[in-house]
Amino acid sequence: MKVEEYLQFNIATNKEIQLACNLTQRQVGLQLKKLERRVIKITNGRSPRYALTAPKFGVGDSILIWEIDNFGKPTCIARLRPLAVDGFFIEGHQNMPKVFLGEAGNGLFDDLPFFLADMAPKGFLGKKIAEQLARIDNTFPAHLKDWKNEHIGRYLLANTDNSIGNLKFGNNATLNLHPGRAQHNRSDYIALADGIMDNEEILSSAGGEHQKFTTFCKDIHAHVIVKFSPKGSEANARRWKDILITEHYAAQAINSTGFVTAAETHIFEDGGRLFLESKRFDRSGENGRRSMLSLEVIDAEFVGNGSDWIDSCYRLYQQKLLSMQDYVNVEFLSVFALFIGNTDTHLGNISFSMHRDMFSLLPIYDMCSMGFAPRSNGEVTPLKFRWPVEVRVKHVGVKSVRHCAEQFWSALVKESLISDEFREFISESVIPSIQDV
Repeated sequence: MKVEEYLQFNIATNKEIQLACNLTQRQVGLQLKKLERRVIKITNGRSPRYALTAPKFGVGDSILIWEIDNFGKPTCIARLRPLAVDGFFIEGHQNMPKVFLGEAGNGLFDDLPFFLADMAPKGFLGKKIAEQLARIDNTFPAHLKDWKNEHIGRYLLANTDNSIGNLKFGNNATLNLHPGRAQHNRSDYIALADGIMDNEEILSSAGGEHQKFTTFCKDIHAHVIVKFSPKGSEANARRWKDILITEHYAAQAINSTGFVTAAETHIFEDGGRLFLESKRFDRSGENGRRSMLSLEVIDAEFVGNGSDWIDSCYRLYQQKLLSMQDYVNVEFLSVFALFIGNTDTHLGNISFSMHRDMFSLLPIYDMCSMGFAPRSNGEVTPLKFRWPVEVRVKHVGVKSVRHCAEQFWSALVKESLISDEFREFISESVIPSIQDV
């Protein structure tokens, strides 16, 4: 058997190849040399292992990964090498973050590397992107749940300008000198929202299930994510307006602490909808970008069984992948979520930036009172909230979190845009019960 044939189905050491192919060490070495760039060498451990690359995504077996700085300048920091046995290998260039090598530290991944997987379409807009691509190209499934690595890779090669974070994917990613970028004023938001709901506009692959779009807001000269409520004054629309308003006031309360941060937000009503505009912290100016990865993909690679923010981040801290201060801040945010009725603190709702050897907590987003949200069938349930009696955390002072939550509720009840029902509920049921905690 030839070495090339054996490596089509195996990743192996020189000794293993010798035994399987009935070759001498020298013969193995000569065949590996003839394969040249088609073979990669995985060097961690006592004996290096060899793997054979294979073309992927229609562009070959060596795909560049770029990092975009705050001014929009690209730097190639790695190559993705798809493997014949399935899986991928990351070849690092200068200034590549060490965490790109993955949990094993050798650059070998069974699946698409976590930092690329996080750039895939997701949430509300991701579903619409999948539907639109399926109409254009019948090789793309109409439902995101049916997408495989092949679909994600092909999408990223053509659409990394829209992805979260500061990475671009593809050998020609830097040839797009003037990428098309949606720019709008706030006065345009109602038309954009109507277009999204009519399935006419797709402006980004930003995650999250709530209906939204992204654009570059000319009023504040910044990239933004804009969530919007259903149109009208029916009970379902009123409730979603109230919840979007809670996200704005939660961000204000968190930012007032001086040590934990949230996305900068702005709220206003127009055309029967409530708009929540959040400034993107993975963008800088018009062309610059910043690192951003969800805890969901970080946990999948480095933890594997994180049940919640605190559990996952504590395990990252134990691995020296997260600072103690960031872990304490995560505890603060977890307790604050309990105190404002946020029941949607899954691992995709908190993100981190990448540095060479570890991760750093980014401003929080999607921090809102989701416990009051209508059910998936649209039913609006009665408002209920109970302050947690016992909160178990190791490092954060619960009283300081409760004080921050008190500021949230006190400011929220004064907001003129909330519904009368919600204002009455806060005044009569939430604020008085603070004294009982």
